[in-house]
Amino acid sequence: MNNMFRSPLFLMALTIFIDFAGFGLILPFLPFWAEHLGANPLEVGLILTLYALAQFMFTPILGSLSDRFGRKPIIVVSLVIEAFSLALSGLAGSLVVLLIARFLAGIGASNIGSAQAVVADVTPPEGRARGMGMIGAAIGLGFVVGPAIGGLLSPLGSAVPFMVAMAAAMVNALLVIAFLPETHKQRGATKTYPSAKKDSGLGQLLRNKTITRFIVINLLFTMAFTAMEAVFALFSHHTFGWTAKVNGYIFTYVGFIVVIMQGGLVGQLVKRIRERTLLIAGLLMLAAGLALLPWSTSLAFMLVTLALVSAGNGAVTPTTSALLSLASPREAQGETLGFAQGIASVGRIIGPLAAGSMYSLVGPGAPLLMGSVLTILAILIALPTMPVLRKLGATEAIAIEKGEVEEISR
Repeated sequence: MNNMFRSPLFLMALTIFIDFAGFGLILPFLPFWAEHLGANPLEVGLILTLYALAQFMFTPILGSLSDRFGRKPIIVVSLVIEAFSLALSGLAGSLVVLLIARFLAGIGASNIGSAQAVVADVTPPEGRARGMGMIGAAIGLGFVVGPAIGGLLSPLGSAVPFMVAMAAAMVNALLVIAFLPETHKQRGATKTYPSAKKDSGLGQLLRNKTITRFIVINLLFTMAFTAMEAVFALFSHHTFGWTAKVNGYIFTYVGFIVVIMQGGLVGQLVKRIRERTLLIAGLLMLAAGLALLPWSTSLAFMLVTLALVSAGNGAVTPTTSALLSLASPREAQGETLGFAQGIASVGRIIGPLAAGSMYSLVGPGAPLLMGSVLTILAILIALPTMPVLRKLGATEAIAIEKGEVEEISR
């Protein structure tokens, strides 16, 4: 057990699992707690928007700081901020304090880019997708376990879930302090970005066309999947008359497929078909599933199309992160992955808003078809990177990380 805790990969998966379980634990209570403090429906929505906004702003910042000062101190500080925000949320005596607390919570939860950078630090190129898949599986499990624990705690009072989540965040920080070694080793300037003296690190990264394409792909498929999540309950109620309870079972089904894909299948598939093929295959499954969902008029067909959507999402998420880390220099791993996660959080804001608007203005199936179109656009953006990705074999990828390959991923 002690050796398991000393594995950076396992510890980062555990850290992210506890993070998202804590978020899922309090999520069902937030609207009611906000209403108790006098929030109207618009202000309840603002609470979630502020959380996502903080992640958008601070995920790239924390990732960049982890490149400069090391992964461990940044992750520990973020967990302490998260614990403080949870305590402040549970003790909030006014809506303003709750809004401040949730913004701080978004800052604390901005450590996913740094956690992914740890995975990039400790995994070889051929194992990168499997490592990122473990992070994705941890997120999925957190969302499954967190709400279940929250339900068990609900009879004990509104503040109890916040305090339990706070305690979990503090335990998380102690585990990182005790067991996580510093995985980031500073290196000299890489040849991949010869104009480092002229531009900021982010400017250098965005001039790399391959990295920019992967970030846009990440944004598009995040928008597509979150759009489906936002309106699926309304769509299923319109089509089948399903209640919230039935939709809860359906989302659990989706979550388990994503976890199985990211937790085990991705690593095996990458060995057989490589990351570039898995990325396109995952996007194709997601696009097909979203396109077929509006025509799913039977339970069996619905489960099949949802399996396509879930498996596609489960394949694309870790593969994109793995390819981003392989295409970026080692000293900018945290900044690259953090920026990509920050942009993805924009997708989590835009996707549901666009889906809700299209559902109201066009019809129940329109947001799902919109998601399919966005995913097809992501495929078209990914295809030009295939020649570059063929060069990103294990040897070349290691050379890129060491800064020994010039301009290969441009």
